[in-house]
Amino acid sequence: MAALAILACLLALVSPAKALASGQDEKDEGLAQATHETATVRYFNRDIVTLRAEFLGRSPAMRASVATDNIDRIAKRGGDAQVTFKDLPQGMLVLLDGELIGLVTPADLDTLNNETMADLRLRIERNLTAAVKAEQAANSPKVLAQGAAWAGAATLIAIALLVALRWLRRHASTAMQHWLERRLLALRHEPARQFAMSIKTIGLWLVRVVIWIVALLIIEEWLRFVLALFPFTQPWSDAMRGWLVEQLEHWGAAIVGAVPGIVAAIVILLLARVLTQAISATFRSVQTGRFKLLDIDSELAEPTRKIVVAVVWLFAVAMAYPYLPGAQTEAFKGLSVLVGLMVSLGAAGIVGQAAGSFTIVYSRIMRVGDLIRSGSSEGVVLQVGLFATRIRTLTGVEISIPNTVVLGNQLHNFSRNPDGAGMWLTTGVTIGYDTPWRQVQKMLLDAADETALVEKTPAPFVLQTALSDFYVEYLLHVRITDASQRLGILSELHSRIQDRFNTSGVQIMSPHYVTDPAEAKVVSPDHWSG
Repeated sequence: MAALAILACLLALVSPAKALASGQDEKDEGLAQATHETATVRYFNRDIVTLRAEFLGRSPAMRASVATDNIDRIAKRGGDAQVTFKDLPQGMLVLLDGELIGLVTPADLDTLNNETMADLRLRIERNLTAAVKAEQAANSPKVLAQGAAWAGAATLIAIALLVALRWLRRHASTAMQHWLERRLLALRHEPARQFAMSIKTIGLWLVRVVIWIVALLIIEEWLRFVLALFPFTQPWSDAMRGWLVEQLEHWGAAIVGAVPGIVAAIVILLLARVLTQAISATFRSVQTGRFKLLDIDSELAEPTRKIVVAVVWLFAVAMAYPYLPGAQTEAFKGLSVLVGLMVSLGAAGIVGQAAGSFTIVYSRIMRVGDLIRSGSSEGVVLQVGLFATRIRTLTGVEISIPNTVVLGNQLHNFSRNPDGAGMWLTTGVTIGYDTPWRQVQKMLLDAADETALVEKTPAPFVLQTALSDFYVEYLLHVRITDASQRLGILSELHSRIQDRFNTSGVQIMSPHYVTDPAEAKVVSPDHWSG
C-alpha cells in the first residue's frame, strides 16, 4: 500500500506541473509515449499483458520486469489471488490482493485490433488469476502426485497403442500382399499384371504412410495430455491444441474452397471420357466395316482413333488444369515449367519415333503380316507400334526396329505385288558361250517345274540380263504364293538347277581362262550324293 500511495502522489505532482507548463488540458498524454519496442509481462509460463509504451522514462521492458517481480513477490505470500483495478487519469492501476502490480496506460492498447481499456481489464484479470492459481497448485504435492500417476498411465497406454499399431501394420501388409498375389495369379494379360504390381506397391506404401500418421497422432496426443497434467506446462498443451485446431481449420477451409474447382475438373474429365468413348465406338465401327468415315478405312481406323482420343484428352487436361487446387500458386507454376522443360528436352527422340509410326501407317508402306526387309533384317511384320516396328524373322527370332530406322533405310516389301498375293522369286546363273542358250533356258525352266510350291500360272520364265566377255547371265523368275517360304523354296530351286545341269553335262561356272580344261567340270548322276 505504501508503493501505491507514493505512485499516486507522484502522478498528482507531475500532472499539474505539466499542465501549467503546456497551458493545455492534455496533461496526461506526455507521461506515456508509444514506442516500437514491446515487452510482455509473463508469470509462471503464462502471458499476462503486453506493454507498448514508455512511462515516466521507463521502457516497456523495464516496466514488464518490475511487474513480474511484483507478481512473484505477492503470489509467494499466499492469498486469494484477487485482482482489482484503480482508474487514474494516466491509465489503470493493476492490484493483486490489494498490492500494486503496475500501471497500464492507453498507449499500451492494441490499436490495430481496436482494443479498449475494458477489454484489457478483462484480459489482465483472467490471465493473472489463472497464472497465480497455477503457481499455487504447482506447489501442491497432491497435484504433482496425481499428474505423475496419470502421466505414467498415459505412457503405458501410448506404448500399448504403438505396439498394437505395429502389429496391425505387419498383418495388414501381409494380408494385402496375399490378396494381391491371389489376384495376380488370376491375370493372364501381362500389361494387366504389371499394372496390378504397381497398384500393389502403391497400396503397401499408402498403408505405411497411414500407419506413420496414426503413430504421430498417438505421440502428439500423449504429449499434449501429459503436458496438461502439470500447471507449469499447461500453456504448452493449450498451444499444441490450438495449433492442431488451427491446422485442421486451415485444412478444412482449403478443402472446402477447393471443392468447386475439383468438381469442375471432374466434370470436364468425365465429359472428355464420354466423348472419347463415343469416338472409340465410332472408329471401331469403321474398323469392322459397318460404315465408312471420310476416307478412313479399316486399316487407318485404329491409329486415327488413338490420335483423336489423345487430342481430346490433351484439351481436357488443359481445360481442367486451372481448376486444380494450387494450380495458380508460384510453386505449382514453377513445377509445371520444370516438367515441361524436362519433357521438351528428353522427349525429342520419342516424338520422332511416334511421328515415324504415323508416317508408316498413313503412307501404307507396310502392314501387319507383310514380309519385309529393312536393312539387314528380314521377316514378317507383327506390329507397327508407336515407337518401334516388331518383325519375326524366318528363323523365328523377334526383332524390334525403331521407326526412325525403318524410315531412314531402304524398305523392301515382298508382299506387295501388282499380280496379287505372293511374290516373284529370282535366281541367276552365268554360263559360257559354248553352251547353247536354248539349252540353258530349258534346264532352268525344267528345274523350276520340278520345284514344289512354285506356281505354274503365271509360268516361270528366263531372261538373259547381260552378255559379258566370257559368259552369259541368265535370270530365272518364278512365282510363289507364300512369301514366308521364300528361303526354303529358293534353296530347293537351287538344288534342282544343280541336278539339271549336272545331268546335262553343263558346268555352272563363269569362265575366266586361257584355254578349256581337258575334262568338263560336271558331276555325274552317280556321284550326286557324294
